[in-house]
Amino acid sequence: MMFSMTSLAVRTPAWLLGVALIVAVSLSYSLPVLGAEEDDTVVARVNGVEIRFSDLLLAEEETAQALANVPEDVKFEYLLSLLIDRVIVSSDARAKGLTDAPGVQRRMAYYENKALRDVYWTQLITSRISDEAAKEFYDAQVGAVEPQEEIKARHILVATEEEAQAVIDALDAGGDFEELAKEHSTGPSGAEGGDLGYFTAGTMVAEFNDAAFALQAGEISVPVKTKFGWHVIKVEDRRVQEVPGFELVKDQVIEALAQQEGRTMMDEMRAAAAIEIVGAEGEPSRPLIAPQE
Repeated sequence: MMFSMTSLAVRTPAWLLGVALIVAVSLSYSLPVLGAEEDDTVVARVNGVEIRFSDLLLAEEETAQALANVPEDVKFEYLLSLLIDRVIVSSDARAKGLTDAPGVQRRMAYYENKALRDVYWTQLITSRISDEAAKEFYDAQVGAVEPQEEIKARHILVATEEEAQAVIDALDAGGDFEELAKEHSTGPSGAEGGDLGYFTAGTMVAEFNDAAFALQAGEISVPVKTKFGWHVIKVEDRRVQEVPGFELVKDQVIEALAQQEGRTMMDEMRAAAAIEIVGAEGEPSRPLIAPQE
């Protein structure tokens, strides 16, 4: 039976959920607020039109998905080339009078609204979050959670108890666990020598979890049965999983609070606005609350 690490793992530790929330919010609320004009360096000129560092930042945000496949050492050249081409084409379009075309005007209005919303959200909402409020949020979400022990383990998954015992016999005879995992394990981690990395108690299915956490570093289990088959488990390390300090995640905490503050403000602003869904009968078929970008 095939299985994935996702299926073997069943629960995420509480404090990690808090950190995951903070990180997720920071990724979705990441538009940088540019500094003073003198800090916005000119990186190129095309027919006299300046391309600034801020343009690179905006292009990076816009092309994030495509940029994920671009090697780090050529990302600057990739973005700059994109902007150079854009300036050349847009300059020619202006010369041909396309700025007054209805399609262009609608796009300009759309992106103006988006830019105003982004800057408003970042500057106004984030400025309303005090350090005291951020620390209070951190204490409630992350800081109050007790550090947990975690282990680093490998395993070999086979179909029968007899096969699992044969693996243990090979280990007792001097066999290398990683090599035996690569040779015999039917699990997806087999190609990596059975490596499961670090995990906390309760993360894995119960039978696997109980057997693994009963071992000390360097020990190997007896055959362990789960719904996936039979496992031979080796624990390589045990350690206390440290909770990140406030200063380390302060910026992300502020972003998380900005998300909450923004939703409150959005509710208030919607309540005060005259909104008409044109052509809708009864319950609207499209969401009234736009997803966060």
